Amino acid sequence: MTRSNTFLAPLLALSAATFTTVSAEMMPAGVLDSLSSSLSVTGAAAGLLVTGWAGTIALTSIPLVRLTMRWSRKSVVLASLLVMAAANLATALAPTYGAALAARMTAACAHGLFWSVVVSYAASLVAPDRVGRALSIVLAGPTLAGLVGLPAGTEVAHRAGWRVTFAALAVACVVCMAAIAVLVPGIDRASARPEAERWDRSARSVLLVAGGGFFSLVGYYAVFTFVVPVSDAVAGIGANSMSGVLLASGIGGLAGVLAAGRISDRWATSALPITALALAASLAGMGLSSAPAVYVVLVTSWGALIGVLPVVLQAHVIRVASEGFRDTAGSILVTVLNLGIGVGAGLGSLFSTFASLALLPLVAAAVAALALAPLALLRSSRSSRGTSAGQPGLVTPESDDGVRLGGAKTHPTRSV
Repeated sequence: MTRSNTFLAPLLALSAATFTTVSAEMMPAGVLDSLSSSLSVTGAAAGLLVTGWAGTIALTSIPLVRLTMRWSRKSVVLASLLVMAAANLATALAPTYGAALAARMTAACAHGLFWSVVVSYAASLVAPDRVGRALSIVLAGPTLAGLVGLPAGTEVAHRAGWRVTFAALAVACVVCMAAIAVLVPGIDRASARPEAERWDRSARSVLLVAGGGFFSLVGYYAVFTFVVPVSDAVAGIGANSMSGVLLASGIGGLAGVLAAGRISDRWATSALPITALALAASLAGMGLSSAPAVYVVLVTSWGALIGVLPVVLQAHVIRVASEGFRDTAGSILVTVLNLGIGVGAGLGSLFSTFASLALLPLVAAAVAALALAPLALLRSSRSSRGTSAGQPGLVTPESDDGVRLGGAKTHPTRSV
């Protein structure tokens, strides 16, 4: 293989795994009616298979990373996929709702651990100036899960039953394991001792970046969770027309995630705050636009921005975290972002119950704009350190926030 594609196959293997795991995460939403009927529970009870997932990840990701820190990243990824395969098969075979719920919570534990390490694993395969492009490949998987995985799984469920869908997900996890085992190189983690994962000075920067992501996702998911009634209330777009609108948003998301890598690599420090600002602006525009055509354009741009956000956010975390703190940083980000999703859905639910949904995009925009506060604080702390080092506004190599610049920690033969 040439230098330009040496790590393309490994990254595609990891992307297939992210596609499969996120498809498994989303699948209950597509089969909720048939699942609840089959297990003789209400739709609200079956909905716990979705909400309980995020809560489990938030509670278990950091402890599981600490427990497995002596393992290689490849071993963690493979073990996580193995547990997810077994849990999806257990879901398919579950005789009762309690068994299905237990299987889903087990899958959620593995999913949180997987996502805590897969981003840093992908980043370790390439040179630092290619991190954004590497992550855009790996993080295309979740976008495709929404565009392809969920609809395909739902169609299989309608034709053959929801149990067949979860059995197919179990098989897909095994296939991803085989591809990663063969195609993705192991990364030497001889230094991965417990003391190497202690919180260091880069933890503050990681928390500030995660805080920015938290507010952005609260704003996004407040509207996304109730996008159908919000669209009707704001622009008069009824449920019958929403499939086309959501398809446009999904296509925008795919375009965004594919472009995000170069955006992140080209503007390493400014890509995240600009994306956060643009997301808040698009939400505000949705709240102010009553013309359906303009609203659809804004929803499409909104979708594109949520495609860009995960790549620039996770690339930013990789850049600010010290090398020995990256896995813990990943678990922090997974935890905070799942909290953001939950809080956003809760905010939307409050408006759905007690206020006008037409106002929700404007309130969500104000919340999303709060992301700029921790990101500005991070930028300010960087500038002060750069000034004290005699280079105003620059982050020096091996600086306290863990950024590696210049020739430090580079891999010149690794490129995408």
